[in-house]
Amino acid sequence: MQFLSKLDPNGCIVLLRLDLDLPQNTVGEFDTTRLEDGLATVEYLWQKHAAAVTIIAHRGHHPQPSPEFSLHPIAELLYSFLLKTPLFAEVTIKQLKAWLTVKENLRFDAREEEGSEAFARELAAGQDMFVNDAFATAHRHHTSIVFLPKVLPTYFGLQFEKEFRQFQRLFAEPARPFLFILGGSKLETKMPLLEEMAKVVDKVLVGGRLAVEASQNTFQYSELLASKMIIAQVTENTLDISPESAQQFAQEIQTARTIVWNGPMGKYEDGEHAAGTKVVGEAVAAATHNGAFSMIGGGDTEAALSVLDLEKPGNFSHISSGGGAMMDYLVHRTLPAIEAVE
Repeated sequence: MQFLSKLDPNGCIVLLRLDLDLPQNTVGEFDTTRLEDGLATVEYLWQKHAAAVTIIAHRGHHPQPSPEFSLHPIAELLYSFLLKTPLFAEVTIKQLKAWLTVKENLRFDAREEEGSEAFARELAAGQDMFVNDAFATAHRHHTSIVFLPKVLPTYFGLQFEKEFRQFQRLFAEPARPFLFILGGSKLETKMPLLEEMAKVVDKVLVGGRLAVEASQNTFQYSELLASKMIIAQVTENTLDISPESAQQFAQEIQTARTIVWNGPMGKYEDGEHAAGTKVVGEAVAAATHNGAFSMIGGGDTEAALSVLDLEKPGNFSHISSGGGAMMDYLVHRTLPAIEAVE
């Protein structure tokens, strides 16, 4: 893989793909974690005297062109964050905007999700190189992920490189016991993932809506998965895992040396059904402090940790910027974005 950190982009005009699909809370405030993940790459390009940078990104799934899904407010947030950093302390907003441009939501053009070399060539016009720093969308076969590398020299940004190096720890010889925790919903779509993960982990803990679906026993499991899977019991209203299951999960986590977690244990966001997620989060944090390697992924999981005040330095070895990308990478050990470049 070719990383931006090994390149001197002095004088280059750079097309930069970031992940700016920021979640919003009930009062419309943005969770800026993904935006902040991309700042290091932007700062690197400034320090290395790139001539100009154009950022491309998306918001929403299949969005119609509208102010609701515009990248304009995200762009203003990005400018605001940069101007507060020491590197840009003496830079005016006018100077910054002359150097750094943010294009409108890629998904306003249907060709982004369809995959179009013609659209890729339009995006690439006038650019010297493409930098992909959007790990969270690296599992998509979209124009900005797999077609731009056909028409521009392509490198991976600093956040993408960070993700890559953390995943290599899991792909090498992960410490045992290796524990996989999966929450959220839509068991049918996640069954292939569970089956594949059962081949490499020692135990699989299933919570969230998945536990409700799994307990209904409408799916056929392989003997291997059945031998490793522990399905949580849920509360009477099915909005959280039971206290007993939360404690059982915590005990399993205590003995684990490698932990991968994707998906909250309940409807944490309503403030009334966060107990299961909190117990699991605290247990993973304690295991990490005791030397276990822990990887957390998925926007909902990261948001839950933030709400529960668990997203603190040292609590988790790595919080991945992508949920779906993380799962695909773990199963296939590659991603469309990586394949497109290689």
